[in-house]
Amino acid sequence: MSADFSARALALAGACAGGIEVHSAVAEFRELIETLGLVHSVCGAWTGVSAHRVHRFFFNDWPEDWLALYNERQIFADDPFVEEARRSMTLYLWSEVETRRPLTPRAQAVYDIGRDYGWREVVGVPIHGPMGYQGLVSLASFEAVTFSPQERACLDLISRAIHERCRREIGFGLVSEDMPKLTAREIECMQWVAVGKTDWEIAQVLGISRSTAHFHIEGAKRKLGSSSRSECVTRLALYGLI
Repeated sequence: MSADFSARALALAGACAGGIEVHSAVAEFRELIETLGLVHSVCGAWTGVSAHRVHRFFFNDWPEDWLALYNERQIFADDPFVEEARRSMTLYLWSEVETRRPLTPRAQAVYDIGRDYGWREVVGVPIHGPMGYQGLVSLASFEAVTFSPQERACLDLISRAIHERCRREIGFGLVSEDMPKLTAREIECMQWVAVGKTDWEIAQVLGISRSTAHFHIEGAKRKLGSSSRSECVTRLALYGLI
């Protein structure tokens, strides 16, 4: 890796943390990754759960025919590359995902579709935030490319920087509601609910009565506006409270 590449990467990250105009930042990002053979990129995020989930692309220069094919084949729901973003904290490669764990027949078919199209390597940088926020920056090449540890570190740095600059521009994923104020006992009871314990079992573990355990669980549900225990657990997990 050249000293120029690392210097430009650091400069871009600094500019993104400051007030650089978004279009200029994205243009510099694309120009920089292209020096490593990565000719297409997409940056986006999703937040919320179930029917309330919202997806947003911040920028996307995937080839139009690939996007059409991706949507036509309904690949997103079964894309192992996207699924890896939910499991990983750091940069990963398309070629690595295929060897990390056995692929389902559908996931293998997705790889076959990608190879037939012409993709040879894709870099993924996963982003994780509060309330179930997930982002992904993907950088793709039609050539078999390899990266040094230093190049991977720089790609990780600038991908996170450009994602945050774009996200900040529109305020996507901001948590507007106040964090619910649960008591320590309510959180403790819900932690046991999350692993499948009943009121009676929670009472035995905590040395309290069954009715007291139930009281604290119902209190947690009420404070989070949840109609069921499973919904309450999900919301608490999104808040990072359990």
